[in-house]
Amino acid sequence: MTPIPMTPNQVYKSSHLKGIGEIGNASTFLTPTTSYANLVAAPASGILRVNQIAIKNIDTAVTTDFYLKIVCSGTDYLVMNPSLIPGERFIVNFPFLLDSTTSIQAKVAATCAARITASCVAWEGEMGLVNFSGVSWTDVLTVPSGHAYSLLAYALQNSDTASQTISLQIIDGSSNVKWSESRTLGPGEVWINDENVVLAAGWKLQVKHGAASKTGSALASYLEVTP
Repeated sequence: MTPIPMTPNQVYKSSHLKGIGEIGNASTFLTPTTSYANLVAAPASGILRVNQIAIKNIDTAVTTDFYLKIVCSGTDYLVMNPSLIPGERFIVNFPFLLDSTTSIQAKVAATCAARITASCVAWEGEMGLVNFSGVSWTDVLTVPSGHAYSLLAYALQNSDTASQTISLQIIDGSSNVKWSESRTLGPGEVWINDENVVLAAGWKLQVKHGAASKTGSALASYLEVTP
């Protein structure tokens, strides 16, 4: 998969797991302001799958940055900021799995006429979240004993102000590398992938940056399956 720059008029899609999980039965709507507000609030219970987020700049004159972020227990993850001219749109299809501690928030950098919507459905699964830095491997997911996880999709972001290389690997319980990839991402750029991999007990999904003290953000959506 190629890295995903925050550019308009494109659809960024995780194509794995077609079916009812990708068909929304509810939508949320937000008229964004220059302060963050909930686009999708954390569910009171259970898991809410957000299948698609669509942003449209309907202003006739203002070009501005839009901001989307995942917020879990007060910490920000995967801040996306497409810049849209009047009439442009930005769409991302990804299985964001929200629990009672996790929401999606949005805002604009400058006041403009705009609409943001999200398609949602009650579902199952979980989402691993981590902000990481430096060249040491950081765990995004670790499968506990007696369990197995089916990885649905993951997203990695370079939070640094310069282009950097982000790396991902999957290791088994004996630290043998089973899968690995690296991508060079521009400032704020996001890399979305949807490898169809089942992680067995003791396996880990890990990420790292390409240089010391550089920062990134990662999330991975997954379903628990029968080992």
